[in-house]
Amino acid sequence: MRALRIFLAVSMTLWLLSFPACGAAAKRGEVLAVLKTPAGMELTEESLKSGRIRRYIDLTTDEAGGKTAGVFEALTLANKERYIFVFIVSDEKTSEQLAEALKTDPNVVSVSPNRQMHLN
Repeated sequence: MRALRIFLAVSMTLWLLSFPACGAAAKRGEVLAVLKTPAGMELTEESLKSGRIRRYIDLTTDEAGGKTAGVFEALTLANKERYIFVFIVSDEKTSEQLAEALKTDPNVVSVSPNRQMHLN
């Protein structure tokens, strides 16, 4: 439950950061995703950057039609559930399409489109 609250806080922060770009059309799909850590794999700073975990993250995002734009390392290493928090982008898919593709993966715990908000 704590991990979900942290995920929602990160989502809200990224949502608020999108306001300076008001008026600009969204040109790429962006999602925030929470992935399960595969059994037997250890979460470390090194494995998140270049180890087996990173290859697993990149493979998961590639299969959905996106690419890994960032991993929230501190959040990932701090949660007890061993979830991996990832920011994923796609130039070919909208945020909604990317989210739907990720939802079909059993290793994805949750996914949320990172929509830009516009003020009238």
